[in-house]
Amino acid sequence: MSEGKIPVVPNVNTSVTFAKGQVPDILRRLEEFLGVPLSLRSSSGEVVCKTDYFGGPCSILRGTEPGRLRCRRTYANIEEKLLRRKTPFVNICWAGFLIFAVPIELQGEMIGTILGAQIMPQRLSDRSAIDGAFGIAARSVGLHDLEPFFASFKHVKTLEPDFQRISFLEFLKKLGDNFSELAFSEKTWPLFYREIKSDLKRIEAV
Repeated sequence: MSEGKIPVVPNVNTSVTFAKGQVPDILRRLEEFLGVPLSLRSSSGEVVCKTDYFGGPCSILRGTEPGRLRCRRTYANIEEKLLRRKTPFVNICWAGFLIFAVPIELQGEMIGTILGAQIMPQRLSDRSAIDGAFGIAARSVGLHDLEPFFASFKHVKTLEPDFQRISFLEFLKKLGDNFSELAFSEKTWPLFYREIKSDLKRIEAV
């Protein structure tokens, strides 16, 4: 699928926008709280919320032209898969990070996608282990001074199978359900937080 081009798929609504209401602000607050980069796109192709990846390894990889193009292809493939399947799933990107992908639906139609990214599939305790898992990706996009790259992993969360990943995927699905309603309301962060407070505490403990 080419960038920004939505194929004709049954039960996909391309007229809904998330740019209004409180959705962008709430997503940024959740991203900061969770420590996981989050992005949101309407099914029209409108990018409502991007992430800076907390200055982590994904921001460094995407700072190179080869890395940016590979990430763009990865996200395009994930969104195309979401459009076809319309069910949440976990994907591994070209660099080796986990991406959690969830469709946002309203009245049986898909109206957007929410993605959680830059998540390590296993806990890596030292520089050598990080180099073994992600060094090839860094070198393949032309990074030569790898010290900033390795140092940036202090911003990265780890979610191991199966309970942690299933719990986070279910949480994103619940967020998607809320966002489909928030797109048409003026619900504020304090009210939203009160409604999902117990879920946030559960995810924070994962």
